[in-house]
Amino acid sequence: MTTHEDTAASADEAVRPASELDIARKIWLAGVGAYDRISAETQGVVEKLASSASETFEELVKKGEEVEDRVRGSLGRSPQAEKMSHAMETAAAKAQSFSAEQRAALEARLAKVRETVSETLAPWNLPAIGQALEKLAAKVDALSHEVAALKSERAGKAPAAD
Repeated sequence: MTTHEDTAASADEAVRPASELDIARKIWLAGVGAYDRISAETQGVVEKLASSASETFEELVKKGEEVEDRVRGSLGRSPQAEKMSHAMETAAAKAQSFSAEQRAALEARLAKVRETVSETLAPWNLPAIGQALEKLAAKVDALSHEVAALKSERAGKAPAAD
């Protein structure tokens, strides 16, 4: 049997979870609100930084172009720039002629090395050795035939002379 006190206690228990849920919900909503506020504030800062970075970069490019134009203009009017240009052309021509001379010397040395190597390796040149051996074999065969012919001539003359 339930009494009034039991009913009041169970009502308090039912109310307590509702208020605890309400507090938890409010904490959650406060966190979501803080996130939204920070997101909005940082979005504005990011946009400002992005636009100012782009503008700053464009300003720097413009200043760089102005400086480049001034330097080129002053160099173009300077007699020292003409001397420097002439010196650079002379140095480039010398470098090209030197490298042509050096290339010719290198080719001469390589030709000499190739000749030395081919002379050194000539005794080991198997195709040349094979050809020389075939020539020698042909000469030996020819000489053998001549000797055989001479022997048969002698053999044929010896009985006739008796």
